[in-house]
Amino acid sequence: MRIQVRLDEAESDLELRSLCEWLADDPAVGRSADVSLRKRENRPGEMGLGFDAVQLIVDSAFQLSSLAIAIDGWRRAYAARPKVTVERNGVRVAFATADTDGVRSILRALEELERLEDGGAGGGG
Repeated sequence: MRIQVRLDEAESDLELRSLCEWLADDPAVGRSADVSLRKRENRPGEMGLGFDAVQLIVDSAFQLSSLAIAIDGWRRAYAARPKVTVERNGVRVAFATADTDGVRSILRALEELERLEDGGAGGGG
């Protein structure tokens, strides 16, 4: 299963690289997921960031709570706290920069992602 984490307000690849390294170095995430940067697909002549997401390839035993804790830790350490969007199988959820509820709000968003993907009730994205 693939999970993509995007930084919607990122101005450079540095923020995305920082998040990728943070997740890969996190013991609970790094040991359970293959973490990498996903290249942006630019059209000919189009310029932009080189990467568009951190991609995690995980199995069904992966704990979303571990991802929530790791993302919250990165956001607390990273002063800019950009808006984060998580996508899995075309279903997206986002959490805002001003959200101070930390792990709980991120976990709620990830659980909503799982609910929308598994049940499909009410659509997504």
